[in-house]
Amino acid sequence: MVLALLAGCAGDGYRGGEPSPILTQSPACQAYSQAWVNHFRASVAALDGRRGEAARADLLLARAQLQQMQMDDGCYKPYCLIQPRAEGRLDAYCGYKVPDPTGAELYRWIPWTNLN
Repeated sequence: MVLALLAGCAGDGYRGGEPSPILTQSPACQAYSQAWVNHFRASVAALDGRRGEAARADLLLARAQLQQMQMDDGCYKPYCLIQPRAEGRLDAYCGYKVPDPTGAELYRWIPWTNLN
């Protein structure tokens, strides 16, 4: 039930046109965040009976690149939610919750878009 509530809120407040916050990060953080999202989605796919081993390897590589550059993995990562689908299937939805500069709402939701 909680997942359904979170998934229902995931699309609220997005008005489009706003740049993704990840674009303000370093290229290494962008690569790490992309790998993190891919790994999350692959994990959900594995729970759903689909394979996702390549995404785990990509995440480990991105994390190693951050360590090599002496950066921690505290990069700005999006929120990712598991979405229940029809017939018991699972999917993932990722995005950013950012303050609404207009004050009309507390936050806006900016959907994740792949960087590669």
